[in-house]
Amino acid sequence: MIYSFGASNYFSFKDGFDVSFEFNSKVPKNISKGRKLSTVMGIKGANASGKTSILRSLEYLTAFCTRSFKRAEKDLNLVAPFFENTAPCEFYIDFEANGVRYIYETSITTSAVEKEVLYKKISRKTKIFERKKNEITYRISELEELDLIILRNNASVIDTLNFYKLDLKTPDISNVQSFFNAVRGNVSALTVLDDKDFSSYEDVNKYYHQVPSALEFAKNIIIKCDLGISDIQLYEHTNKQGEIEHFPIFFHSGGSEGTRALSYFAESHGTTALYRRLKTYWATLYWGGTLVMDEFDTNLHPDLLPIIIDLFLNPETNPKSAQFIFTSHNLEVIDHLGKYRTILVGKEDGESFCYRLDEIPGDIIRNDRSISSLYRDGKIGGVPKL
Repeated sequence: MIYSFGASNYFSFKDGFDVSFEFNSKVPKNISKGRKLSTVMGIKGANASGKTSILRSLEYLTAFCTRSFKRAEKDLNLVAPFFENTAPCEFYIDFEANGVRYIYETSITTSAVEKEVLYKKISRKTKIFERKKNEITYRISELEELDLIILRNNASVIDTLNFYKLDLKTPDISNVQSFFNAVRGNVSALTVLDDKDFSSYEDVNKYYHQVPSALEFAKNIIIKCDLGISDIQLYEHTNKQGEIEHFPIFFHSGGSEGTRALSYFAESHGTTALYRRLKTYWATLYWGGTLVMDEFDTNLHPDLLPIIIDLFLNPETNPKSAQFIFTSHNLEVIDHLGKYRTILVGKEDGESFCYRLDEIPGDIIRNDRSISSLYRDGKIGGVPKL
């Protein structure tokens, strides 16, 4: 689970940002539900304020720690400093993996990794390794294999060690890898992926066929959302290449004609989008990890949003404490999230900044007052200047 993460000199965040999932002692128990960390964080703000850049920083760290070694030797996956200045982009993430808390930091320019360091935090913060440029300046004795590896300008130590599949004497590197491997969503380095790209129709059907419990999960939610659907069943056919493919049929009940069957392509965009996305929601809830979704409300009715959010808030539907961080243009979602689970992003003179709503001093935001009305009136920031 993520405690907090942040970046500076990254896209429009010149001075940086910090996003914290931690609950303090002031958070009501009906909100924390006994957890020390929030399992949901919503990000709101005007268009071009920098909301997506916050999510991109998580995707960048994930790609750097899990896929950087296989890149072309000079490719740093388009790290983006503030207005293309020459100073490095700074990233950090404080998280827990397999019961151990870690802090990972890295500093990267458009041409090379300047610094990379991993800490473990038990009773105190202790360093596991430190890298400056392509030299290991510190390592624990259990990572003696680092002495034999030549580091590359554009690859992380984490992914380099994973690539060589060394028999390490410490689980720390595999713990960090497992954490980042469990980050999924629709954000890439430069854009938001269409559902058809990160959860394609064919892949979703194949997954639902292989994992019937995931299909049952999706079916129950779609039926609950009162879309007139009473059942979803998968069928199969053989394509021209002789391969078996699966396809869904949506059954609608009611009316004088009784039950009617519609193909996926005859359903609305909202229904098909929900059908595709629920595969990713189920996988995150079942396996644990972090789901990162930009504009997660696209093609979804506003009344559906609390249903999806509550899947992550409810310990019964989220026993692995999976975390969901997202952006949304829907206004009422703020009231459902409350001040402890909402980040507002603003921009002044081309520079972005952000804050969690409970960081606003005074009592303008109370648990018994609508936050969306305050937001609409511009009293807490994060709204477009029209």
